[in-house]
Amino acid sequence: MLAVQPGVVDPSRAPAGNQVLWTYAHVPNGSPRDVSDQIVAQVERFAPGFRDLILATHVVPAAQASAHNPNYVGGDISGGAVTGWQLVMRPAARWDPYRTPLPGVYLCSASTPPGPAVHGMSGVHAAGRALRQHFGIRTDPLDLIRGGH
Repeated sequence: MLAVQPGVVDPSRAPAGNQVLWTYAHVPNGSPRDVSDQIVAQVERFAPGFRDLILATHVVPAAQASAHNPNYVGGDISGGAVTGWQLVMRPAARWDPYRTPLPGVYLCSASTPPGPAVHGMSGVHAAGRALRQHFGIRTDPLDLIRGGH
């Protein structure tokens, strides 16, 4: 299970005076199961009283995930097989997996290296390509965020 409380770093992600807890749990591909009771029980295990604070829930089982996002076939948020080859050559075998045939359009997702996770590195790599190829800027995107030029 993965849990995120986005309002801690971005207050606009939660209603005023409240918080949002977003969770994700691994289930078999295409599973119709709603595992929210198990998720609540797990959070309750470490934060007694949590269950009493829940105002509303919204559940998207794996079997319905592709209706929410067509890329999530069968509930797969990884964008396909996570093999050594796929981690390097996603989404297609080419030198620059972030560049698209459209000038100035770059791809960053679980389908680009280094693959699916919550690290955001595909976005960093895509931003680096866009800065270098489209704007001629060779600065590391993370340095720009930190204020170092």
